[in-house]
Order: sequence, then C-alpha cells, then structure tokens
Amino acid sequence: MMAELLKRDLSYVRSSHSELESYLLSDDVIRQLPDLSLSAGGILLAHKRLVSAQLIEKVEHEWSGIEDIRANWKVAWTNKCRSEFKMRLRLWGDFILGMAPDKNEPSTAFRHQVRNRVIMQLFIDSLPDMSEEFSDSLDRKDKILIRFSAENDFIWEDEVREGFPEEKFWFLYRVMKYEKDKENQ
Repeated sequence: MMAELLKRDLSYVRSSHSELESYLLSDDVIRQLPDLSLSAGGILLAHKRLVSAQLIEKVEHEWSGIEDIRANWKVAWTNKCRSEFKMRLRLWGDFILGMAPDKNEPSTAFRHQVRNRVIMQLFIDSLPDMSEEFSDSLDRKDKILIRFSAENDFIWEDEVREGFPEEKFWFLYRVMKYEKDKENQ
C-alpha cells in the first residue's frame, strides 16, 4: 500500500502541470489552489520523492509537460526559485532559532519544517549559482541545527530514503538533542 504522503506527491505533480505556466507568469511565490499550495520547490520536492520511491512513471506525461514549460519559461522558473529560496530560508531560520532552545517543540514540527531545508537543497542542486548567493546564511542556520540536534535514523518514510542520501541530505537524519536524551533515559 502506498504511503499517504506519496499519494499526495502524485496528486501534486498531476495538478501542477495544468497550473504551472500561469503560476510562472504571476507574481505569486506560492500559489494557493483549492487542493494545494503550488510552488517551484513543491514541484521539485514531489518529483524527487516520486523518483526516490520509483513511482515517477505514474506521472510521466505530466512531468514531461512540466519539463517543457520550465524550458520555455526558464527565466521565470529561475526567478520563482530564487524568490522561494529566500522565503524558505527566512522560514527555516525562524524555525531553527525558535526551536533550538525550546525543549517542548515536538519532533513532528521538525519533520514538517525540515521540508524547507530539503527544498533549498533541491534548488541548489538544480541552480548551482543559488548556492553562492545564499551559502553564508544557510551555513549559519545549519551550524545552529547541528548544535541543537543529534544523529538519528532517516525521519521520512522508508520508501523515499534511497533518493535522499545522508551525505547530501544530512538534516533528514537528525533529531533534536533533547529528544535523543529522552530516548536514552
């Protein structure tokens, strides 16, 4: 049986295809649709998760269309990615700074918020010049995360683990230190 989040990823790619061009030509960083929040990062994340779970063939037609639109609107795509990276960097920073000293923050919040860090990594992988532009700020936030977290098993579903190797996506293999301390008591 397919995990619920993977079903959502399939739906996300299917819905994104028909909305992508109008989204790229809009001023929206994230476009609120009835069933989803459309963004460049959301598209990259859903695709990466589906490839990781070996489910991408289920949306092959839609993904091909997304690739065509991205190629036709390359500058608009890059601009969306840059705007979204800045937004996610700010959200991630706010979360990390607020979470670090708070020993009551549930792990579910980290598992949800780390999605921002994963999307930033996917942007860096697809648009390497973005790494240079934001590396200092991202490095500072990563150091805070390392300071307040401990190594752990992969925190997302096992079906996608292979596509998110620890060497690159190390933040998906962390847990807050206070949670690790509770486990060891």
